[in-house]
Parts: sequence; C-alpha cells; structure tokens
Amino acid sequence: MKQIKQITFILTIVALCGLALSVQAQTTSVFTAGLEKPTKIISAGHNALLVAEAGIAVANNGRVSLVNRTTGARQTLVGGLPSGVNNLGGQPEPSGPSGLIMHGNTLYLTIGTGDAVMNVGPGLESLNPHPSSPILDSVLELNLPGNYEGITSQFTLSTANQTTLAGGGVVALTNANGQQMTIRMVANLPDSAPNPRPGFPHNIRASNVFGVEIFQNNLYVVDASFNLIYRVNIGNGQFSTFVTFPNKPNPLFPTLGPPTVEAVPDNIRLVGHHLLVPLLTGFPFVQNFSEVQIVNLPSGERGTFIPNLTSAIDVLRVGGNMYFTLEFSANQLANQPGRLKFFTSPNAAPVVVVSNLISPTSMARDETTGNIFVTEIFPGRIIRVQIL
Repeated sequence: MKQIKQITFILTIVALCGLALSVQAQTTSVFTAGLEKPTKIISAGHNALLVAEAGIAVANNGRVSLVNRTTGARQTLVGGLPSGVNNLGGQPEPSGPSGLIMHGNTLYLTIGTGDAVMNVGPGLESLNPHPSSPILDSVLELNLPGNYEGITSQFTLSTANQTTLAGGGVVALTNANGQQMTIRMVANLPDSAPNPRPGFPHNIRASNVFGVEIFQNNLYVVDASFNLIYRVNIGNGQFSTFVTFPNKPNPLFPTLGPPTVEAVPDNIRLVGHHLLVPLLTGFPFVQNFSEVQIVNLPSGERGTFIPNLTSAIDVLRVGGNMYFTLEFSANQLANQPGRLKFFTSPNAAPVVVVSNLISPTSMARDETTGNIFVTEIFPGRIIRVQIL
C-alpha cells in the first residue's frame, strides 16, 4: 500500500510538471457564441458548463445557460431571471445574474444590482422607486432536476414568481417536458448604502453583488461596489459582513485619479479552508497594482496571495500550488485586451498563456481534458483554451 501511494505521488508530480511545461503550447477558439453578457462560468455535472448571464437591454431577461463541455452546444436552463438596465457607469448596461456555485444538484445564484439604484446627477445616485424586480441584489437557491444536463426545454421565472420569492415563498417551475425545479430566495441583500455628498446628503451608493462560494452551512458573497464579503447562512438567510477590503493609496495621485484606489473584489474561490479573492482595483486601473488576496476561514484574516496583477478578475487552482489568473485588461485606460496567466506558485514569475481576450470575466476548467473555458462579456461568447 505504501508503494502504491509513493507511485501515485510520483505520477501526480510528473503530471503537474507536464502541465507547467505545456501551458506555453496552447490553441484558442470560439467555443460558444450568442451568450447575453456572460459574467461567470463553472464546470458542473459530468460534462457541462453553467453560465450566469446578465441579460439584454430588456428587464428580467437574465438567464443561466447550460453548455456541453465537449460540443459547445448551448441550452437555456432557466430564463426570466431578475435583471435591469442601469446607467451607473455612464452608459446603459444590463445587470442581473452575476455569480454561481453548485453543491450537488443545488445551484446558488447571485443577482446583481439591476436598476435598483438610478443616476440622478453627476456622481449622484438614488433608489429607483420602480425597479424591474423586487429581488435584485439577492441570492437564490435553485434545486435542479437530477437529469438537468440533458434538458431540452428551459424553465422560466415569471414576474409573479419573483413577487412570491420576495415574500419568502418557494416557487415550483415545470418545463415543457414535465421536469421540475424549485427556487427559493436565500437572502435579499442591501441594494445601497448611504454615501452623502455636499449639497446632496441623501446620496447613496449602489451595491454590486458579483460572486458566491459555499463553505459548510454558509455562502460567501462578494460585493464589488461595497468592497466586502458577506457571510450568509443558507438555512435562515441571516447575513453579516465577513471581511472588508480597504482602499489603497493611488501611486499616480495627483497626476491621475483620486488619492486612493478601491479594491473591487469581483470573484471568490474556495481552496481548502481559505477563500481566494481577485481584486480588480478601481480607477485609474494602475498596472501591476491588482492582486489576489487570501482570506482565512473562519477567522477572516486576509493578505496578499498573488501580487503584481492588472485588473484581476478571476483565479483558479489547478493542482498542487499552481494557479491560473485572469485579467480583464492588460491596460484598461489604453483599451488593451485581457490575459490568462499561469503561475507554478503564487510568487513565481507568470507565463502569459493567452494575451488577446476581449473583456474576459470568468473561467472554468475541464478536469479531464485540462481545457480552460473563458467567458467574454461584451462579445457574448466562451473561448476554449486547449493546453497541448
């Protein structure tokens, strides 16, 4: 038995070394197109990818798509999810489904800010008295049918269903093939926080719920606007702030940007008893100023894990102590494309695997083939990176 364990260990090391040597040899291709503002992607089941999509410029058109990991064929798993069009960034953009994680056949899904908050002047925000949905900025629990990978007919959430969820009820959906799914709202998180301004003391700041992980009986949800992680009890929905990410001094001030730069946590990954959180960092998007932080469970202690990144938006462990990182852009102010990098250890010099990704937001890995799948939000597609 001891000899078998030694052989297994040696084979594992050889395989990992092979991965480290081969990341420079890869091909990329468009795997799936026609997605509607994809924000997050995960591997699920035996041969599936699940993709959270913010939707189109029409309210309550968010969806979760089911994509075959071999063929790239897409099928809507559930549509009609809460979404809304906001102009908080200066131009109208859909905001809806934003993060997802599977636990058995249960899918936990975060819903973004939508149009819960509206712009009422330069730098000024107010609650929208008529938002598109009563459950924006929420966490939903979807209990999928056992054979969800093979569905050929979607589930659809209605506005009446959203009202039921907002009231604490459970919604049962049936698709055209008679398959059933139940949905409940785990927690309805804050849409905004006070942010008084001179001459406008009632100014608020919109939230931006943007990712979720699960550990034991809690969900850990990142808010990219409030710069924090919520801890949410799955059973009773009670939530509290688990950890906050403070601003950092802006090295370009006063030439460019404000005195400090916001952290902007935009994804969350569970690794053992720790959370890995990429920090995009806010304007002026300083190069090599972004990072991946590590957060201890349950203490909440945090620190730098992978430094010297630019606009980091995702991180993925691939065995041992090796990692892929995803950067939204190599230089946002210069409108440069995003990058996929590979690290043999958190402090090792990275290998740039792909340097021409267009607005990448998330990645998933096929453990069988080693392929990496990257969502691109603006083109609305999945790029497959084949490690040769």
